[in-house]
Amino acid sequence: MFRDYKMRIELLFTMFMLVGCQSQHLATSSVPNVPNESENIPTNFNTQVEKNTSFDRAKPVSFQQAMDYVLHHSDKLSAAQAGWKASQLQADALDLHQPVVMLGSMAGRYNVETDISTAHLRERLQGYGTALASQVGGVAQQFPQLAPLLQKGLGSIAQLPSQIPSDIHLQKRDNFSRANVTALLPLYTGGRIDAIQEFAQGRADADATKIATTEEELLKTLITRYFQVQLAERAVNVREIALRSVKGHNHLAKRMFELGVISKIQRLQATAALSDAEFQLDKAKDNLRLAQRALNSLLQTKDVKVATKLFVKNEKLLPLNAFQAKAQAYYPIFTQIKAKRKQAKAMEKLSDAAWKPNVAAFGGYQLGKDHNWVVGVNANWTLHRSVDRSKMQQAAQMTLTQIDAIERQVKQDINLLVEKNWLVVDDLRLRYQALEKEETLAQQVLKLHEAGFKEGINTVIELNDAQAKLVKVQTEQASVAYEYVMALAELLASTGNLQSFANYIPTDLMN
Repeated sequence: MFRDYKMRIELLFTMFMLVGCQSQHLATSSVPNVPNESENIPTNFNTQVEKNTSFDRAKPVSFQQAMDYVLHHSDKLSAAQAGWKASQLQADALDLHQPVVMLGSMAGRYNVETDISTAHLRERLQGYGTALASQVGGVAQQFPQLAPLLQKGLGSIAQLPSQIPSDIHLQKRDNFSRANVTALLPLYTGGRIDAIQEFAQGRADADATKIATTEEELLKTLITRYFQVQLAERAVNVREIALRSVKGHNHLAKRMFELGVISKIQRLQATAALSDAEFQLDKAKDNLRLAQRALNSLLQTKDVKVATKLFVKNEKLLPLNAFQAKAQAYYPIFTQIKAKRKQAKAMEKLSDAAWKPNVAAFGGYQLGKDHNWVVGVNANWTLHRSVDRSKMQQAAQMTLTQIDAIERQVKQDINLLVEKNWLVVDDLRLRYQALEKEETLAQQVLKLHEAGFKEGINTVIELNDAQAKLVKVQTEQASVAYEYVMALAELLASTGNLQSFANYIPTDLMN
């Protein structure tokens, strides 16, 4: 029974020692991957997805409503959140300082059969008989009156080996049951347990950044598709207005041609301008349908109408240094680097622990009438192993040095990235304001050419050119507004604050 206890305790202690071996294996094989600069991981994220968020599809959908819907109905985001939750639960489950207690039991029935050879026994009996006969012969000579009795006894003894069977068959059948309790408690691990738990938590923290990355991807996609619809709608509106104007010009050219005021060439030029305006409108409508389908796919609905218009803020953004300060504090890659540093430090602790012993207390108790028990302490100290522990320590330290160097480089580069995005936003703001002035001028020029055409001063070509100039300015104005929105999103993403995009939309455009 004590042999069973010993085997069970040795097994438990071996399992405990494997924790140290596995942790050292992590130190030799798990080198943290430092993220590159293209990763953008916000630090704020939701850990649960609510599936009951929706909107009234009968009404135009504001950007805020669309953003809430996407963040609450994305399967990709749900998968990232579930992955993080699984990693966090695994990290929380590793409470390796607690004792391992196991209750063991066994019950069964056995059958044992064997054949025992008697050849050796019979040979020894024959030898005893021969020796006894020689001794009895001497006694018979001294006591002749006992000779018949002694001869009879010797005859019985001589026949004894032949009466013993050559093999004896044995069989044993019975039931058995036993139960015991065994326990193992780590007393000293050289820091292995803490390192393993810290590494697991670092992995969970790294997985948490995937949620923020997924949210950012969803928001960028939403901003792109939502305002592409607005851009396409503005293009359609511009083309519809232009078509109405060109139709008026064509009707006027027809009447003037009938009156002989303009030539046939100018009449044909007016007709060609009308045909081109109709084509451009059809093309704009096709682009709108394509943009609408992309947004419908993202919002998982049909024929959704957008309410928030393209915008360009008249006022200048906060100073550049304010955005740079936010980037230094919240740029998402820093969250990833922090998680990787935690893992690297855990690897360093594991490398240091490889030089230290493991000590554990163990105990066992047999349940039942025997009440057998055993307690003790087991220690293990690796004096030499095939892996160079000194080099593994150096490797762990170099990994930390690598992460620190990358973090310093990112801090240097982030200011340039924010400055670039900030300047793009401000340049587009100024460009949009300049286009507003150009639009006013183009409208005035068109009115003058319309009046001049009626008076016969301007030709159809000049009138069409003035109309085309106005359409070009209005189309470019819409494109610049869209570029401004996308540049603003890039600026906020570079500061780790893309979720605040809705705060930059003018209040009169929120609904």
